[in-house]
Amino acid sequence: MKVRTGEKALVSLGIMLIGFIITLFSSNSSIIILLQNGFEAGLVGGLADWFAVSALFRHPMGIPIPHTALLPKNRERITTSLVSIVENDLLNKESVINRIKKISFTKKVLEICRNHVYSSQVKLAVIDIGNRIKNSISIEEMAIYFNTIISQYINSVDTKKVLEELIDEVLINNYDDKIFDVLIDNVEEVIKREDVKKEIAITSVNTAKKIPKKGMLQFTLNTVTGIIGEDKIGSKVQEFILIMLKELKDKDNPSRIMVMNSIRDNIIKISEDNSVIEKLNEYKKDISSNDKISDFSLKILESLEAQISDFINDEIIVEEKILPVLDKLIYDVSKEDELVEKIDQYIRSQISQYINENHEKIGVLVKENIEKLDTKTLIDLIEDKVGGDLQWIRINGAVCGFLIGLILGGIKLIVR
Repeated sequence: MKVRTGEKALVSLGIMLIGFIITLFSSNSSIIILLQNGFEAGLVGGLADWFAVSALFRHPMGIPIPHTALLPKNRERITTSLVSIVENDLLNKESVINRIKKISFTKKVLEICRNHVYSSQVKLAVIDIGNRIKNSISIEEMAIYFNTIISQYINSVDTKKVLEELIDEVLINNYDDKIFDVLIDNVEEVIKREDVKKEIAITSVNTAKKIPKKGMLQFTLNTVTGIIGEDKIGSKVQEFILIMLKELKDKDNPSRIMVMNSIRDNIIKISEDNSVIEKLNEYKKDISSNDKISDFSLKILESLEAQISDFINDEIIVEEKILPVLDKLIYDVSKEDELVEKIDQYIRSQISQYINENHEKIGVLVKENIEKLDTKTLIDLIEDKVGGDLQWIRINGAVCGFLIGLILGGIKLIVR
């Protein structure tokens, strides 16, 4: 653009020069004199404007004429003026801060996030962040931390109170009754076994033989045992035990009621037995100081780490489980107008504070960038940006001069 405009300016000046020369050696008719005045004025106007435009950037024809090469000579002053204009007029503190106050940063950021939350870049970023967080956590340190927390909690527990609450829970829900039924069922199953029946028979016979007896009683017992046999004795004793167990299953059986009352009395007494409390406290201390807790915590955390690693590195899980949660979170935040406004106020205050503290750096930055350029490069840069428009001054000067010359020539002809 600059080159083409410069060529047009040169052409316009050439036209004026050629026209002037041609009319100078032509007849002295009124039209020729009128054109000669026009071309002469146009040539003077074009040359004057060429001189003025050139004088801004350099010495015309290399001649150091005073008050030429204005930009190179006044570089420092021009730089200072540019810095002042940018710093105090174009980008002054008040205008920048006022503009910032009108911007809704949070909504724009949230909108951008929602538009890209399901993109492959976000998916990879979530996986990368998840892995970075996971890798930054020491499993061993976490195990030690959890062990400390668990130990502190165990030691802080009021053993007597917990035991009382546990006993109350057992009694209120009749767990003792249910446990007693389970025990009876288990004993019953054991008693019914054939090997147990034989053991009962042998034990019964041996026990009978150990009973102190004399004379006829001893003879009778030996005779009965020999006639009946061990198998029969085992079956009868087994049957007797099963009948007793069956009767104990009956909730209204006096024997069961007596046994359950005894059990309950003993359960209640447990919470009042200081020796039991002391043993539980000792057991509690042993548990809290036991390395098994650390090993147990470590195994759980290692297992959890493996599961988390599989979870966060599975792109399908990330896309189907994590990204929808992230999307909903962003959406919910965007609908919280009060929260959004608070975030915006904080962002604006931080930016405003930064501008107040660093506004002068804008001018410093402009100055540094200008000073990085040598004078020739700076002049070439300015000329490249505005030189095309300045060349039109030359064209306009030649054209206006030509027209003014025609007017003045016409006046001369009329006066003569």
